[in-house]
Amino acid sequence: MVTRKMICLLCICVLLLTGCWDRVEVNDLAFVVSTGFDKVGDNQFRVSVQVPLPGAMSESSGGGGGTGGGGPYYVDSGIGRNVRESNDDLQERMSRELYFAHRRIIIFGEELARFGFKKSLDVVLEQPQSRLSAYVLLTKGEAINVLNATPHLEMLPAEAMREMAKSGFGITVKDVLMDISRPGKDTFIPIVETTETQNANSKDKKQEVKMSGFGILKKDELKFFTTKEEAWGLRWLLEKANGNNYTFVVGEKEELNVNIIKSKVKTNYKSNGGKPSFTLTIKVESNMMQNEPNLKLAEQEVYSSAIKDMKKQIKSEVLSLINHGREEGIDIFGFGWYLYLHHNDEWEKWKDDWEKILKDADIEIKVDAEIKRTINSGINIKE
Repeated sequence: MVTRKMICLLCICVLLLTGCWDRVEVNDLAFVVSTGFDKVGDNQFRVSVQVPLPGAMSESSGGGGGTGGGGPYYVDSGIGRNVRESNDDLQERMSRELYFAHRRIIIFGEELARFGFKKSLDVVLEQPQSRLSAYVLLTKGEAINVLNATPHLEMLPAEAMREMAKSGFGITVKDVLMDISRPGKDTFIPIVETTETQNANSKDKKQEVKMSGFGILKKDELKFFTTKEEAWGLRWLLEKANGNNYTFVVGEKEELNVNIIKSKVKTNYKSNGGKPSFTLTIKVESNMMQNEPNLKLAEQEVYSSAIKDMKKQIKSEVLSLINHGREEGIDIFGFGWYLYLHHNDEWEKWKDDWEKILKDADIEIKVDAEIKRTINSGINIKE
């Protein structure tokens, strides 16, 4: 009887314990670290991938390589009518299976971004291997060109972009999808570009990557790129200026440079004559980094004049972004989102015509700036 039971148990084990029937060896995988999405024609999309080459990375002493430079990574792309078909086209030419669990960077080309990219981002969301913590970037031109960059300090362009995004505006897949779905708020995505190494006449020139402003979106469509002034306006509005050095003009043509140690925005709202009225108070604390004109900031009159110039420039930067956004029907700060959260009855009344109402809304910007620590204005050496 015992023997019969043992035989039955062994038969069951043979049927159920079949081993790793669906295993995939590491050597059979192509680990994608970054992906680029471009629109290349009518209903034609290109998906580009950057894949590290472990053997080349162990031999390489510097950065960069691209598709044919013998470097530490490989870039290739596929074209199709949608993202999945483009991936399939690419997979047909690869001896290893594309694996996206290690992807950290997603880049959208300008034309695709202006066309609308949510369908492409939805594919990322639906893919089990994908990470919602991957950083999303835009580029002026085509995304594949950025993937082929050759930065000096990192072996992989994806790693250079990840470090720069992490230390600046780290906008992830999750952030973009949440902002797109929020009523009364539009989103932005940092811009990444390639630029040649600035080392005078040296022959050691490569295509570096750099962050250069932001793309402002309406839903999932790119509407405009920020100017340098508007980019600073976005930092002030979203409390992302901390840790940055900031240069402002004093007097006619002199400059002071400070390090921003704290910036906060306080929002006040009231209904004024049947239309919304907002007051944004921006509080900024900073430390002096460079006093180029050697101003004697210990003197109250000189200090007050410098602070006045700082406030004026900050206010101008914030208004330049808000007003540009209102012209495009874009609520980049999220005034509507504020109403949705704090004055929902007002929002329900205005939400269907919010673009028009936002253009007519009263928006006042107040700035409270302070330089908490100054530096030696210079030592005069006399004979």
